[in-house]
Amino acid sequence: MAGRAATDAIIKGRCAISVNDPGHPLPTGWSRAPLTDVADLGTGHTPSRHEPNYWDGDIPWIGIRDAGANHGKVINDTAQHVTELGLDNSAAVLLPKNTVCLSRTASVGYVVKMGRDMATSQDFVNWTCSETIDPDYLLNALLAEGEDIRRFGEGSTHTTIYFPEVKAFHIDLPPAAEQRRIVAKLDALTARIARARAELDRVAALASSLRFAALREAYQIASAYRISELGDLIETLDQGWSPKCENYPSSNDDEWAVLKTTAIQAMAYQSGENKVLPLDLQPRAHIEVRAGDILVTRAGPRVRCGVTCLVETTRPRLMLADKMYRLRCTGEVSPAFLAFMLNSPQALERIEAMKTGISDSGLNLTQGKFFALELPAPSIDVQNRIVDGLRTAFARADRMEAEAARARKLLDRLEQAILAKAFRGELVPQDPNDEPASVLLERIRAERAKAPKPKRGRRKASV
Repeated sequence: MAGRAATDAIIKGRCAISVNDPGHPLPTGWSRAPLTDVADLGTGHTPSRHEPNYWDGDIPWIGIRDAGANHGKVINDTAQHVTELGLDNSAAVLLPKNTVCLSRTASVGYVVKMGRDMATSQDFVNWTCSETIDPDYLLNALLAEGEDIRRFGEGSTHTTIYFPEVKAFHIDLPPAAEQRRIVAKLDALTARIARARAELDRVAALASSLRFAALREAYQIASAYRISELGDLIETLDQGWSPKCENYPSSNDDEWAVLKTTAIQAMAYQSGENKVLPLDLQPRAHIEVRAGDILVTRAGPRVRCGVTCLVETTRPRLMLADKMYRLRCTGEVSPAFLAFMLNSPQALERIEAMKTGISDSGLNLTQGKFFALELPAPSIDVQNRIVDGLRTAFARADRMEAEAARARKLLDRLEQAILAKAFRGELVPQDPNDEPASVLLERIRAERAKAPKPKRGRRKASV
C-alpha cells in the first residue's frame, strides 16, 4: 500500500496485536510477524454520491453501520450496494470472501469478516489472509483488543488509527494447526456465552411482566372499593413554562433550570434531564417541582404522551416545562398510590383513547378529558397496603434486573479472560508435531518474494 511509511513506534496491545514488536515472550512454536507479511492490506472508498449509476448495484458495500450491526461476526449483506461502474470509477476495490475488516475512524474497533466478495468504505482497513493465518484467528485477535485498540490511534474524542500504525501492526502467530484449534475452542465457548447472554436478555421482559401483572392486580383490588374521577382526587393541576434555555443541564443546586420531558419516565423521575434557565430570565417559583408531585407528559409523540412518574426526591430550582402537567393530591389519595394507578394497564388503555391529534408524532392529552379519567379510590389504609405490595413486587423486579446486569458484566470479563488465555497459548493444548509458525512464515515470505503481486479487486465496467 502506498502512502506514508510504517511508524517505528512501539505500542503494546492487550493480547496478540501490537504496533511493531513489543518484545514479550511467546509460547513454543509461535512467532511474531508484521501483519502485512501474512495478509494483504487494503482499504476502501466511497464512490461518488452524485452519480446514481454508481449505486444500487449488486456488490455489497460495508459502511460503519453495517460493521456495528455485525461486530464480531460474518457479514453477508449490507444496507448499501454499489455497481461495477462505481468500483471502476473510484478507489473502492472488490475484496474476496473471508477478508477481515477493522473500522479505523468514527466508531473505531468494529471487526467483521466478509461472507462473500464485498467492497468497503474508506473507514476500514482490510486484510486478505494468506495460508499462514486463519481469517477467524485474525478476527478474534482483533476482537481481543476490545476498547484498548484505540491506543493504536490518535484523538480522545474522535479517535483514528492512521496508516503508519496500521502498516506496523504485528501479530503473535501460532502454528497453523494450533490456530485452527484455538478458533474451534473459541467458537464453542463464545456460543455458550452467547446463549447465556440471550437468557439474561429475557430478564428485562420478565421483570416488566412482573410489574405489569402487579399493577393490573392492584388496580382490580382497588376498584372493588370506590371509583372516582381524577379531578376529584387532586387539588391542583398545573402546566409549566418553556422559555428558550441554555443547551446544557444545570451543574449545581443554585441554578434554576427547566425540566425536559425526558425527565418523566414511567414510574421514574430523572432530575438530571433539564436545561439551565438563562440569567436574564426571572424564574417562576410557583412551578418549581417538589417531592410528592406527580408529573405527566401532556403532549408529544404517541409513546411519550401520557407518561407518569412520582417525584419522590428532587433537587431544588427545577421548574415544570410547558408540555407537562403537575398533579398535587387531596388528602383522600396518596401520591404514590395515584402514580401507581396512572401507570396501571387499565388506566393507560383509557389514557391512550383520550389522546388527540392528527398524527402519532404530535398528540395531546387535554385537561378536560384527563380530569374525567376514572380511577380507584379506596380508603387511605387500603391505598397504603396496595402501595406496600406494589413496592415489594417492583423491588423484586429491580433485583432481577440488577442481578442480570451483574451476570452480564461477569460474562464480559469471562469472555475477555478466555480471549487472553487463547492468545497466551493457554486455551488449547500445544502439539510438538505442529509445524512451527516460523517455518511457515519463511516459506510464505519466500514464495511472496518470487511471485509478482497480483492485482485485486476491481471488476471491469459493463460494456
